[in-house]
Amino acid sequence: MPLSNSFGKLLLMIAAIVWSLGAFSNAAQAQPAKPAYQTTKIAPGLYSFGAGLAFNAFMITDDGVVVMDSFDADFARASLEAIRKVTDKPIRYLIYSHNHYDHISGGEVFKSEGATILSHEAAANWLKGHPSPDVAMPDKTWSGSRSELKIGNSQINLLYFGANHGEGMTVFQFPRERVIYTVDLVVPSRVGFAYMPDFSPKEWERTLAEMNKLDFDRVMFAHNAPVGPRTTVADQLKFLQDLRAAIFTEFKKGTPFMQIPKVVKLPQYETWDGYEDWLPMNTWRVLLEIAMGV
Repeated sequence: MPLSNSFGKLLLMIAAIVWSLGAFSNAAQAQPAKPAYQTTKIAPGLYSFGAGLAFNAFMITDDGVVVMDSFDADFARASLEAIRKVTDKPIRYLIYSHNHYDHISGGEVFKSEGATILSHEAAANWLKGHPSPDVAMPDKTWSGSRSELKIGNSQINLLYFGANHGEGMTVFQFPRERVIYTVDLVVPSRVGFAYMPDFSPKEWERTLAEMNKLDFDRVMFAHNAPVGPRTTVADQLKFLQDLRAAIFTEFKKGTPFMQIPKVVKLPQYETWDGYEDWLPMNTWRVLLEIAMGV
C-alpha cells in the first residue's frame, strides 16, 4: 500500500536535526546549520546544486537538460529554479540514482516540465512493490551493468556495480568531463551513515574498488560537498578496510564479541564527520555481517 507520509522528507528532516544538534561537531563548526543552496559549475555544462546534506547534479546539453536525483518536492523546485537561471532548454530526463525515497521524491516537478524519468530496472521493480505518493514511477528503465545516454553532443555513462546500497544504485560517469557523480557510496570525510542502513559493507568495498578503476579526475557527491578529488573514492574504501581489519584484530585478541563495538577505535579518522556517534554503529554492522556470513 502507498505510504501516507514521505519517507524521504522524514530522512532529510532527521538529518537536518542531527546536523543542527551538532552530531557532525567538526562540520557544524565550519558550516551553518542550514546552508543556503548554491549552484556549482563543475565543467562546461555540468553542475552541482544543493548544500550540506543534499546535492544533485544536472547537465546542460545541446538538446536539453538531464537532472540526476530530485530529493523531495521542495528541493526539486529549488533545483529547477537554479537550472532556469542558467538555461531555458527543456528538461529531457530525470534519472534516479537508486530506490531510496530520500533521493528520488519530488520527481513530478521535473515530469511536469516534460522530463522522462529513467532508472535502473532493479530500482523500478522495487518501487513497483513499494509505491509512495511522493515518488513518480520511472517512465523508462535500463538494465545490465552499463548504459550510455547520448543526448546532443554529450554522453553520460550509467554504471551499475550490483549489490552495494539500496536497489539499482547507479554511478554517473561523464567521460568528456572526466567526472563521476556518486550517491551515498562516497561521502567525503565521513564515516558510514549511522548503522549503514541498506548497505552491504562487503559489496560496498568491492564496488569502491571497481569504481576506483574508472577513468576520472573528480567526484561529485550527494552529501557534504559538491565535488572533490578522485582520491575520495580510495579514502572511503580505506576506511571500510581499516574498520574490518580492526574488527579482526579484536577477534585475534579474544575480545568478547559483544564488546568489540565498544573497543574498536580508528584514530586516523577521528576528524571525520560522525566518528564519535556512528563508528560503534558502523562496527556493529560490519561485525554482524562477518558473523552471519552474508
